Amino acid sequence: MNVVVKAFISFMIFFIGSGQVVCQNNDIVNTNNAKQSLQIAQALLSNGDNKKAIKQLVHTIKIKKDFAIAHRLLGKAYYDEEYFEKAIDALERSFELDRKLSRAAFFEAGDAYLRIHNTEKANYYLGIYQEMKDKRYANAQKESGLEKSYDMYYEVKLKNLEYINNLDTSSTIKLYPLTNINSEDNEYLPSLSNDGRYLLFTREVGHEQEDILLTERTETGWGDESEDAILINTSNNEGMAKFEPHNRTVYYAGCQRSEDNLDCDIYTSEFTNGKLSTEEAPDGNLNSSAWDSQPSVTCDGKVLYFASTRDGGLGGSDIWYSTKDNKGNWGLPQNAGVNINTAGDEEAPFIAKDGKHLYFTSNFHPGQGEGDFFVTTMENGHWSVPVNLGYPINSPAKELGLFVSDNTEHIYFASAREGGKGGLDLYFAKMPELNRPQKVFPVVLKVIDKITKEALPNQQVIVGSDNKNLNYMSNEEGNIYMCLQANKAYSYRISREGYKFYVEAHFLEEYILTAAQTLYLELEPKEAQPAYVGEDRHTKTIVQVYFDVNSSEIPDADYEKLDRIARIINKYDDWKVQVIGYADNTGDKDYNFTLSQKRADSVISYLSTKCSQEIQQKVESSAKGSISGTLTEKEKQQNRRVDVILSR
Repeated sequence: MNVVVKAFISFMIFFIGSGQVVCQNNDIVNTNNAKQSLQIAQALLSNGDNKKAIKQLVHTIKIKKDFAIAHRLLGKAYYDEEYFEKAIDALERSFELDRKLSRAAFFEAGDAYLRIHNTEKANYYLGIYQEMKDKRYANAQKESGLEKSYDMYYEVKLKNLEYINNLDTSSTIKLYPLTNINSEDNEYLPSLSNDGRYLLFTREVGHEQEDILLTERTETGWGDESEDAILINTSNNEGMAKFEPHNRTVYYAGCQRSEDNLDCDIYTSEFTNGKLSTEEAPDGNLNSSAWDSQPSVTCDGKVLYFASTRDGGLGGSDIWYSTKDNKGNWGLPQNAGVNINTAGDEEAPFIAKDGKHLYFTSNFHPGQGEGDFFVTTMENGHWSVPVNLGYPINSPAKELGLFVSDNTEHIYFASAREGGKGGLDLYFAKMPELNRPQKVFPVVLKVIDKITKEALPNQQVIVGSDNKNLNYMSNEEGNIYMCLQANKAYSYRISREGYKFYVEAHFLEEYILTAAQTLYLELEPKEAQPAYVGEDRHTKTIVQVYFDVNSSEIPDADYEKLDRIARIINKYDDWKVQVIGYADNTGDKDYNFTLSQKRADSVISYLSTKCSQEIQQKVESSAKGSISGTLTEKEKQQNRRVDVILSR
C-alpha cells in the first residue's frame, strides 16, 4: 500500500477515541467519515491504483450518497479503466448533484458515450464541455492540466463522431479470438513466422511486467507458451517483438537496461531452433534517451520503422524510421512525416513485405475511439494520407499491433473490444481486400561454386524484372536476403573472375505458409582456353533493329537478328560491343534522346539474357537523339533503329 495511505490510516486510527470508526478491510478502509474515505480514495488515485480507489469511492458514497465530488472521482476512475457505462452512471449522478463542479467530467461523459456509439449523447456532453470553457466552476484550478489534454482531443472527438455517424457496418468479416493465448492480462503485438509455426506476442501482467512469449501451432490450435524459448526476458520489461521477414532475427524493445536510460530501447536477438537467447544492441544511432519501441523492419533489412517519444516529434508518440548503411550501422532516425504523425499518439508500425504499405495505430486520426488501425501507402516517395481499416477490424476500444500474413489474406492483431477475456486480446481475421499489400515473399539467393558447392561471398548479383535491374551483394555466407513479388519471372546475372558469366531466369510461384524459398545460383569455373590462332572472321559486324513510332519494344521479327549476334558474341570473347539508339525527328530533342536511350537499353537487356559473358560491361551504349531536316516516311523509319556493332 502507498506510504501516504498508510500514514493517513495511522493518523485516523489515532483518533478512534473521538467517535470515528476506522479499520482496514481487505481493499477498502472502513470509516464512517465520508471526507476521510474520500481522502483515502484520492491518495489511491494519485498512486495509480484505480481499482482499489473505485472500491473506496463506492464505500464513500454509501456513507454520503449526495457527495458530488465522490461521484465525479468514481466516474473518472471508471473512465480510466474503460468501464464506460459505469463511468456514465457516476458522472451523470455528479451532474445532478453539482453541475458546476467539473468541466473535465463533461468531456469524459461525452467520450464515454462515444465509446459505446451513442453519438447523440456524446455530442450533447462534448458541447457542454466546450460551452464551459470560459465559465467559472469549482474544479477549474485543480483540473487545469487534465483539461489541457482534453482540449487537445476535443476536435478529434468531433471528427470521431462524424466518422461513427458515417460508419459502414455491413462487412461480414468474422473475428476469431486466440482463446488458448488470451488471458485477463494484456496480450498484444503479434508476429507470425513465415511457415505459420510460431507466434510471438507480448503479455503485460498486472500493468507491471512485460515479457515476450512464444507459442507453437499444434493440430488443435496454438499451444501453451514455451517457458524455455525466450531466454532474453528479465525482471525488467521486454516486448513488442517482431520477426524480420526471413525469421533469422527478432527485433524487440528492452527496457531499464542501464541507470542512464530507464526507458526502452530497440534490440535484436537471433532466432535459432525456436529460441531467443542472446541480446544485441544495434550499431549506429538508432536508440535515444527517450522511449524507443515497437520495431518493424523492411524485407531487405535496411529500413526500420518504430515508435518513439523522442524530441523532434509532432506530439505524443510518433512513428520514425532509420536506414542501415553498407557497414551495418543504423543512421539517425527521421520522422515519418505529417501525413502519418499528429499531436496525438501514433504507434505500433508494421511495414508490409512489399515495403509500400505501412500499418499503424493512431488515436488522433478520425476513427472510433481509443485507437484505430490505419494504413498508408508509399506514393512518389511520400506516405499517403492514412486510411482507417474500418469495421469490424476497428472498434470503439483500443487496437494495437497488426501483422499481415505472407499471403496478405489474413491478419493477427490485438484489441481491447468487448467480449474478450480482459484488456487487450489477440484476434485473427481476414484482411479486407481493399487494404491488402502486394503479395511479396521472402527469398534467399545463395551464390555457390557449381563444382565445390562452397559459398561465394561479397558477390554482386544483378536481379532483373520488368525492364528494371537492381544490384545486390552476397554476405559472408554467400546469401542475399530479399522479397520478390510472386507469379513473375526474374533474371539473375553474375560476373566473377575465374568463372563463366552466369545468367539464369526463374519464375517465382506463389506459396503459402512455407519457409523462405532458397534459390541456388551455381557459378561454373572457367576452363583454360587455347590462344586464338587466327581463325578467319570479320573485323566488324553490324546488326540493325527497327522500331515503331514512339516505341522502345523490340519487334518480334528482329529477335532472330539479336539471337544471331548473341551467338557470335558467345563464340569469341574479345569483341568490342557497341549499341547505339536513334530516333526520327517527330519529337523534340530531349524526347528523342530519351527514346533513343530506351531503345538501346531494350536491346542491351535482351542480349544480356542470351550471352554467356557479361554483355553490359562490354557495351558502349549511346543515344543519338533526333535526326534534323525534312525526312520522308521511309527515311523516318530508317532512323527509328538501334545499331549493334561488333568490332575487333
